[in-house]
Amino acid sequence: MAFKLPKDTRKYFDLIDRRTDGGVKFKTLFDKYYLCLMAGLYKGNIGVVEKIEKDRFIEYYPDLYEGVNELIMGLLIDAEMERRDIQRQDKRRIENLMLEIIDHNSVTKLSETGMELLNRYAVSGMELIRDNIPKTSELETFLIHYYNLLKPEEDILILQ
Repeated sequence: MAFKLPKDTRKYFDLIDRRTDGGVKFKTLFDKYYLCLMAGLYKGNIGVVEKIEKDRFIEYYPDLYEGVNELIMGLLIDAEMERRDIQRQDKRRIENLMLEIIDHNSVTKLSETGMELLNRYAVSGMELIRDNIPKTSELETFLIHYYNLLKPEEDILILQ
């Protein structure tokens, strides 16, 4: 299995992609996936498989993301422990979860189950983004809204 985008991702970010004023754009499609994934892991919910694009868009981490696979793996395990109500003291259940999610022979170091979960967390992140951040053509504006969405209230940035 590989990285697959949530179905709404391309449409949601199309204004940024079509930007022609020389402003900042995403460098890769994986950038959008990563933002959706981080929001989904933050939210702690998994989306439904039907909201994932059928075709994979990449099978490995892009060079720009080299080294983040362990971080993502750890965040995925942590989110799944929370979602499945696995206590930190329950070593046996944690070990079983890790064996279910990790595959050291895979390019991504995740099993098929791990990749499906990752893609489903990206779906819930896309839903969170779509429902809380208005579409914009400016990546800078989007990122301020994204930061505010994931930060505690006392750290909110004000758009001027």
